[in-house]
Amino acid sequence: MKILNSFFNTIGIQFLLLISRLPLSILYILSDLLYIVFYRLIKYRIKVVRENLKNSFPDKSELERSLIEKKYYKYLCDLLVESIKGFTISEKELKKRMTYNNLDLIDQLYKDQKSAIVIMGHCGNWEWVCRSGPLFMKNRLVGVYKPLTNKHFDKLMNRARTAFGVEQVPMAQIARYIMVQKTPFTLILIADQSPSDKESAYWLNFLNQETAVLPGAEKLAQKFNLPVYFTYVNSYKRGYYSCDTKLLVEAGEKPSEGYISTQHTQELERRIQENPHNWLWSHRRWKLKK
Repeated sequence: MKILNSFFNTIGIQFLLLISRLPLSILYILSDLLYIVFYRLIKYRIKVVRENLKNSFPDKSELERSLIEKKYYKYLCDLLVESIKGFTISEKELKKRMTYNNLDLIDQLYKDQKSAIVIMGHCGNWEWVCRSGPLFMKNRLVGVYKPLTNKHFDKLMNRARTAFGVEQVPMAQIARYIMVQKTPFTLILIADQSPSDKESAYWLNFLNQETAVLPGAEKLAQKFNLPVYFTYVNSYKRGYYSCDTKLLVEAGEKPSEGYISTQHTQELERRIQENPHNWLWSHRRWKLKK
């Protein structure tokens, strides 16, 4: 998270780790204060959020979008303090706060000794999901990430993400990594970022806008003949998250080009429509134009 990276650069790593040892009940008080700072005072990316909401929900009134906006900033501040807590969160507390539904789908992969791709969006607390997976699943979980420019913070994030057994592979190395694997794995991909190259992207209608979609998940699934799943993360109570997984494409299927990208994009849109504040609206998702 760029916002967390900026926060880290301001206060320093040791102080950050010290804060992370506070109980979440205290950190949520800090979140309430940050909400005033980010939303009321500095208006963090307020123009981006409002433009994204207006273009995504043209049929909603200004009042309706305003309510989503306020709930979003509360969610964002909670996400910030929860990410800080993630540096030192215990296995016991993380297991208490995460619920995995439809685990039979993933457990079957382990029983069958098959590899797969799980696609996610920036919904709920995706960081907690990625690091808590090994506490609930027997599968060998592999997270794909983009290295941060701040090397000290990048090292800290990787240490937290791998604390309970998730492997981390840089985005640029993932195809090579898959080619040399001898044992089954479940690859976790967050696929709703804006691509860097609009020429290689799939262009789909997403939230009422022409949207460039990363082709990576689809290309990997096709190249290595992997089944594809979609996981949605929702907060059902402050600090508590549930994960629902759905099979999109079975192994051996040969869908037409763009089908996998369309399926996971439509699934994400459906979930956002149901719970609109629970997505990263301050991200410049539509900075690329066709």
